[in-house]
Amino acid sequence: MAKEEVKDRIRCFVCIELDEPLKDEIWKLIKKLSALAPNLKWAREEALHLTLKFCGNLPKATVEIMIQRLQESIKQSNIEPFILELSGIGGFPTLKRPRVLWLGVSGDLTSLLGLQSIVEDVCSSFREVHRDDKPFSPHLTLARIKRPSDITPSIVEHLPLVEFPKLLWHVKVLTFMKSDLTPEGAIYTPLARYHLGGAA
Repeated sequence: MAKEEVKDRIRCFVCIELDEPLKDEIWKLIKKLSALAPNLKWAREEALHLTLKFCGNLPKATVEIMIQRLQESIKQSNIEPFILELSGIGGFPTLKRPRVLWLGVSGDLTSLLGLQSIVEDVCSSFREVHRDDKPFSPHLTLARIKRPSDITPSIVEHLPLVEFPKLLWHVKVLTFMKSDLTPEGAIYTPLARYHLGGAA
């Protein structure tokens, strides 16, 4: 792909951001766990979020239209602010042999799944975006594992024993996010925010 074409594209996704107190609590957990397995790719505190749809590298014109259509669809849906709960550590595909470590999401999953379905329908209506046929599995990524050898015996033994406090999470806003890849990690910039149920 030519440099000119890359410049005219935006790597983006739709997510729910976390407030600072939640990030602080999760970051405390990450710092403890990262000491046991420092070679894993641990999430940065400022980058913590719940992804609803990764859209990929899209033309700017497509992004502009998508932002508007999301605004219209979310407004028409009348989905009100809702409460989620963060608790429990898991792994994909399993906690014993993980490629991803994550924090579980529970609470008002009916509202969350309804919101994610709207986002999926709008975004995948554009030919550049692939529709995800797998069931949506809400989670917050804590770490990614590139090499199985990076999973240390100490963290394998420790993970099932972790007691993470159940934290309530008031979801009021949906964010359309730009992602710029750098050697230090992705830099996220909000392109649009949608307030649920007309919340201020």
